[in-house]
Amino acid sequence: MLAGVAYLAALAVVGALALLVVMVLAGPHSDLLPGAAQGGVLIVGWLVVVVIPAMAARQVWRRAGKRPDR
Repeated sequence: MLAGVAYLAALAVVGALALLVVMVLAGPHSDLLPGAAQGGVLIVGWLVVVVIPAMAARQVWRRAGKRPDR
């Protein structure tokens, strides 16, 4: 349950930031990068949106599974 909440929260934050960065760097009217680099930015943006929330959920899952020593 906690891992799912962590995943959704991280997805919302990372997704919003990635959308902003990708649109600035590789958007339809952006001239910051050459055309060949824009495709790479889009791929990296998608990887970040998939990987970082999964990493956050994994960390929460691992920490929630540990029991304190008694």
